[in-house]
Amino acid sequence: MDAVDFVIISVGDELLRGRTIDMNSAWLSSELSKLGCRTVEHSTVADDVVSISSAIERAQQIADGCIVTGGLGPTIDDVTRDALSYYLRQKLVIDEDLLGDIERRYSARGMVMPDPPREALVPVGTTSLKNGVGIAPGILFRESDRLICLLPGVPHEMKDIFKNQLEPIIRGIAKPSDSAAKSLFTTGIPESVIAAKIARSFDSLKLDSERLSFYPSTFGVEIRIGGEKSDANFKRRCSAVRDICRHWCYSTTEGSLPVVVGELLSSAGRTVATAESCTGGLLASRMVDVPGASGWFEGGVVSYSNRAKAELLTVDSEKIERFGAVSAEVASQMARGAAERFHANYALSTTGIAGPSGGTDEKPVGLVYYAMDTPHGTYIRRNIFASGRKQHRERTSQAALAMLWLELSGRYESHEWADGSIEVKL
Repeated sequence: MDAVDFVIISVGDELLRGRTIDMNSAWLSSELSKLGCRTVEHSTVADDVVSISSAIERAQQIADGCIVTGGLGPTIDDVTRDALSYYLRQKLVIDEDLLGDIERRYSARGMVMPDPPREALVPVGTTSLKNGVGIAPGILFRESDRLICLLPGVPHEMKDIFKNQLEPIIRGIAKPSDSAAKSLFTTGIPESVIAAKIARSFDSLKLDSERLSFYPSTFGVEIRIGGEKSDANFKRRCSAVRDICRHWCYSTTEGSLPVVVGELLSSAGRTVATAESCTGGLLASRMVDVPGASGWFEGGVVSYSNRAKAELLTVDSEKIERFGAVSAEVASQMARGAAERFHANYALSTTGIAGPSGGTDEKPVGLVYYAMDTPHGTYIRRNIFASGRKQHRERTSQAALAMLWLELSGRYESHEWADGSIEVKL
């Protein structure tokens, strides 16, 4: 049977003006896909009753349901509930049960509640969806298997209502599907290179590549394989891609390399520390984003200046003078210094020229050294990431994490490097 189709509508003048980036639609599409549903359209509209109502009307013509995010707050420009009222030709009324809950939430926060609070207003014939982490509830209109759902624009509130209130309802109407998909998360190899390798292999195996999708980022490439469960070639495609990507695939379920590294460190009972210059703390930040990181991440030093490198990490000032702060020698001592300072089993360091200025013929913009200190020695790699400062920091942090991932998984020595880096021996 065909999948249930959805349209996602984002509401907000701030989205149209570029003041806020719409991340909600991407998250919702991903979650709907996991439920076997298909997103057929994203749209963004202003904080205007007629515009929102028209978007809902269009969604009902082309899809089985729509999810609208934003515009459910307490201010006069939060008009999404008014738009649903206008579309349904039903007046807004106070939901008494909801009102009591909202009163308690305002009181708990020491806030003065408006009389009446707009968050307690819902169109006749709709159902409110409890917000477990905020005040504004979701609002659901259901007619047979067709849905219109309003969710807050605040991401953590939107996610809470979707996961706890809306998802069970969607599961109840989702149609059986034969579709299947598998993702492989790779790092350390360019999209063009891995795509060419897969194309050559598929040609020799007489497999079609029409259901392959590539999603590159500064952290790596996600390869998504689509198909049908009943199709024997789907399993063959998955097997072929896994074989081709075996050197660079760090997970088939988890897109975050820090999560994978954290799991490896935790299972081995080992710890890591960081010493950062050009990445400015991003490497440590990505690690502490992982729940439970306190069990395996000891700490980090952002040693941007030469003095900080010498004083905090005991880097030899003569080495800095002789080889420069961006050098294999300094990267090596930074990693060793972090391991000693934090008594960690492993340590990662980064030092480079993020640009746009500061480069020379000998050391161009983009040059970076990253090192990994281990119980049996220190490893250093050199690369050039010729991109903007943000991209340089992201790519460097990923490259350093990849070194640790390979070491912890026992593959560093046999790895097939494809990222343009070279190992530096001192």
